[in-house]
Amino acid sequence: MCDFFHLAPQIHYGRGAAAQTGPALRDLGVRQVLLVSDPGVIRAGVADPVIESIKAAGIGISEFTEIRTNPDERQVAAAVAQYRESGCDGVLGIGGGSAMDVAKSAVAVLAGGGTIEDYEDGARTVTGPYPPLVQVPTTSGTGSEVVAGAIITDSKRIFKMHIVAVPAQVAVCDPELTRTLPAVPTAASGIDALAHAIGAYVSRERQPLADANALYGIRQINRALPAAVADGTDIAAREQMMLGALTAGISMKGGGAVDHAFAHAVNALFDVHHGAGVAMFLADGMEFNLPHLAERFADIAEALDAGRDGQGGIQVVRDLVASLPLPTLADVGVTVADVPALTAKVLEDGFHLGLNPVDISESEISRILTTAAKRGATR
Repeated sequence: MCDFFHLAPQIHYGRGAAAQTGPALRDLGVRQVLLVSDPGVIRAGVADPVIESIKAAGIGISEFTEIRTNPDERQVAAAVAQYRESGCDGVLGIGGGSAMDVAKSAVAVLAGGGTIEDYEDGARTVTGPYPPLVQVPTTSGTGSEVVAGAIITDSKRIFKMHIVAVPAQVAVCDPELTRTLPAVPTAASGIDALAHAIGAYVSRERQPLADANALYGIRQINRALPAAVADGTDIAAREQMMLGALTAGISMKGGGAVDHAFAHAVNALFDVHHGAGVAMFLADGMEFNLPHLAERFADIAEALDAGRDGQGGIQVVRDLVASLPLPTLADVGVTVADVPALTAKVLEDGFHLGLNPVDISESEISRILTTAAKRGATR
């Protein structure tokens, strides 16, 4: 049996890397770029070093900032329309996973035609050349800059689609861009990155070339996240988090686990930050999978500085989440009465359920949701 591991994109990382954005776009032949970003990122000046680099390279900019926390097909369509109307010949995503996912989804539609819904779970593929794409994360979380997949909400179904889009040609990962990120999104995006690494290490599609990146990411994030949340100006912690999220993103080429299916259900029905939803279920997903992959969870525990005690590693994750300024299910309005609707939404997510190392039944999903809802109400 032959496995496949695609190494892309070219990556510039470290303090000051933002200055490489303009030269990277220029080298790709871009003259007018569609800059896809969150309005808050632009308003706060986070993107300024990137924009200065682009202008210094002599490249024109058309800003698209209609990004929301859980972007849907309408933002993708609007980005595509603006690209065409503005005469752009390249796309730049700058921000968290939402902005980068819209950027790569727009590129897929520009290259392959149709609408973004056509690309759900790879139903339609981009087979020909596509516009140059550069991604610049301003959080240390999603790893979207180094993977081709994207998550876009279908507003009609109230469902988070897994989109097989396109990989960036270049990723620019500068921890300086994360210094002003507030504590709550720092915590949420950091736990999302941790979940990517843990999920990749135990996934049904796990593979050796992803394993080392996953374990490195787990170790880095566990050690650096509390410091980054406590003091956003701690550039050493920010740099460690950027590396941890980057390697976790690379490890996602080895798959994921069930916590994301649970998180996407809450994200879709209650419109919460993706990482906050993941934090609500990461340890529960680990607990469910532990009996089936004891040796793998011993490796994870070791990376979490918990010896080789799988259960101890899970407790480290529970304690880490509890120490961070993140909402519980109760905080976002979820009660036990919502369990049936959430269970149905989890079951719709065949992609992420399929990545989990073992099958999970409807009754087990309901049990986990009920326990989590009750626990959140008493926290």
